[in-house]
Amino acid sequence: PITAWSETLADTLVSAYRNSGLLEQNRALLRAADEDVAVTVSQLRPIIGWSADVTRGFGRNRTQGNGSVSIDSTDASFGLTAQLLLYDFGRTRLQVEAAKETVLSTRESLRSIEQQVLLRAVAAFMNVRRNSQFVSLRQNNLRLLRQELQAARDRFEVGEVTRTDVSQAEAALALAQSGLASAQGNLTRAIEEFVSAVGREPGNLQAPGSLPNLSGDVNAAKAVAVRAHPDIHSAQHDVAAADLTADAAAAATRPRIGLNARAGVEEEWGGSDYVRSGSVGVEISGPIYQGG
Repeated sequence: PITAWSETLADTLVSAYRNSGLLEQNRALLRAADEDVAVTVSQLRPIIGWSADVTRGFGRNRTQGNGSVSIDSTDASFGLTAQLLLYDFGRTRLQVEAAKETVLSTRESLRSIEQQVLLRAVAAFMNVRRNSQFVSLRQNNLRLLRQELQAARDRFEVGEVTRTDVSQAEAALALAQSGLASAQGNLTRAIEEFVSAVGREPGNLQAPGSLPNLSGDVNAAKAVAVRAHPDIHSAQHDVAAADLTADAAAAATRPRIGLNARAGVEEEWGGSDYVRSGSVGVEISGPIYQGG
């Protein structure tokens, strides 16, 4: 049964927006797309790493006179490395722009899904109201037919009508009962659809307000849809992202220039030997063949 608290169409839309798992899912996809931009941008930043090593060596060295000397040693080393992309013919920049276009496309897709969620809530709201009215009409009709059947039976008792008239009244009552059962089934189905769309049971649904005044210019409405619909915007951003990805793939066939630096220290434990070293270099690399 429908609960008694009064509910407007606006209340239904608010609940549908708050309770929609589909919206939560697509918000998570949008956050993931945002993070992909940060991951791609990180390729333009330095990469700094460190390494540490402790090595124990064992052995003996044979000398003249059939003698031998132990060459056991323990060495420790520590190093820092840094890498920085200097130039890659715009490949990474293109990938960053493609990731941004993907974010914009995902954002427009979320707007489209918001419209679908709200439209479904409106349809569920109106279906519950419509089927509730049908049930009410069927119940009133059933009460009327019961009264008519009782009247027909009373008139039959005094001989004013025939048995056929009573049977016809009984058949009409049975048909009304069948119609009521069908209407109640439709209402139950509409309520379940409301729960699925809105996330809770419907209240006492109030009649929505008057419709907004819309111009009769269908072509103008189509022009607005083409210009402003989120699905159109999403497709445009998808095309832009695909173009940028193609450009980035073309740039990947060109050389890549990077800066490499390293500093380290190596020392023998228990001894006086040590090494201090460092290097800085520019590296140029590029593909020759990648399987076509």
